[in-house]
Amino acid sequence: MAKFFYKALKNNKIEVKGYIEAENPREARDKVRGLGFLPTNIYEETFEKPKVENTESKIKSLSLNEKIFFTSELQVMLSSSIPIIESLSTVEEHAHKPKIKFIANNIKNKIMNGSTFSEALKSYENVFGAVYLGLCTAGEESGNLDKTLEYNLAVLKKQDDLKSKVISMSVYPAITVLILIAVFIICGKFVFPAFINGANISAGDIPLTVNFVVSTCEYLFKYWMIVIIALFACVWGIIKIWAQSVFKKFVDARLLEIPLVSDFIRYINLSSFFTVLNVAYESGITIVSSLELAISTISNSLIKQEAELSKNLVMRGEELSQSFVKSELVPPIFNTLIVTGEKSGRLGQMFRDIALGIDKKLDMVMSSLAKAFEPTLTVIIGIVVGYIVVAFFQLYGSMIGTMF
Repeated sequence: MAKFFYKALKNNKIEVKGYIEAENPREARDKVRGLGFLPTNIYEETFEKPKVENTESKIKSLSLNEKIFFTSELQVMLSSSIPIIESLSTVEEHAHKPKIKFIANNIKNKIMNGSTFSEALKSYENVFGAVYLGLCTAGEESGNLDKTLEYNLAVLKKQDDLKSKVISMSVYPAITVLILIAVFIICGKFVFPAFINGANISAGDIPLTVNFVVSTCEYLFKYWMIVIIALFACVWGIIKIWAQSVFKKFVDARLLEIPLVSDFIRYINLSSFFTVLNVAYESGITIVSSLELAISTISNSLIKQEAELSKNLVMRGEELSQSFVKSELVPPIFNTLIVTGEKSGRLGQMFRDIALGIDKKLDMVMSSLAKAFEPTLTVIIGIVVGYIVVAFFQLYGSMIGTMF
């Protein structure tokens, strides 16, 4: 049997340490529990204790799936009345990613040193976001942390759903563009050169259309590293320029002037806005603080200005429905639900109904965008294929000309 070193809590307060013999870590943990202790750390005794690298500063982000895993595991255990420290220990033990293991262990240790869960979570505000932290703080203060984690889980799943919708809408155009690029390169690198060499067409007889395709492909293959560096430089430059608020505001304004695209951007922002507004309000957060958390999810600067105006009007004493009317943030059909919620005292339910209604509108807009993409892509395909066909026939004509 192996020898295990353990750390545990006695009466959920006093830390105790010791050694125990067991076949594996799970058996060792069960034996420690059998002693009446709550195990917090167990490892097999060796000549050197395992070193834990302090990677807190290195953990900058978690994927949506990782956040969903962490939140769902913790929520299930807390809702089953399992203490927070033991819940975090279980998350650490079963997590499939080292980052999740480290975060769970780090938060657990901070709680054992006297911090609350929300205080320990502040170290990872950049990882989980202000909305996540704000809801956890409110939930812990009200004694409903498990319910708040359920709300957070709903928000994360909503974000994942929106992300999936955007990706699925982008797959068809992306594949089409890749196919067109492949056709262009195959013709320019293999088909046209083989035809020219086989027919012994002189450089002066090569049509301009063919010459453009061939020379472009030769340049790309000869200077591929420069092309890649130039592409990365362009992306980096766009990101830097996009960070400038003036440029971003200009682009955001232009996008809201494009039919269908304007509806898509507005509804995708309002979907997240009302989902967070519903969750925050249901968690017991004041309407102004709920608006602040919801506004942080809006990416379009002009829509964010409208939401900020609504918040400022509410702070001055305006009713929420009137503030939405004046800021023109919410379509009139949804503002009727806000008025109903204010008069009936069921504002949280109305927020949820609006979020569902906006999701349906978003699905309709995405379907319309997909249909609008089809003729556009058809035209692009026709132009590229038509150009290749014309180039081929011109090349064929040049070959016939050399025979006479």
